[in-house]
Amino acid sequence: MSTPSDEIHPRCKHLCCKAMLVYGENFESDPDYVAGMTDFWCTLTARGQGPDGEYVALEVCRDPQRSCYQAY
Repeated sequence: MSTPSDEIHPRCKHLCCKAMLVYGENFESDPDYVAGMTDFWCTLTARGQGPDGEYVALEVCRDPQRSCYQAY
């Protein structure tokens, strides 16, 4: 049984990367994504930092505790 801290939440709807623009929700099949070469940005700031000043990435932008998080 998982605890609430073990839950995987959906990504924030403001998270974006080139693979998402090209492959849509199948973005994890992009060879650059698989190789770890993907740069993410926040659509609210158009930078690699969210409005809360923290960096953006798929893992950290699943945290509902972030002030800018909005579920996808």
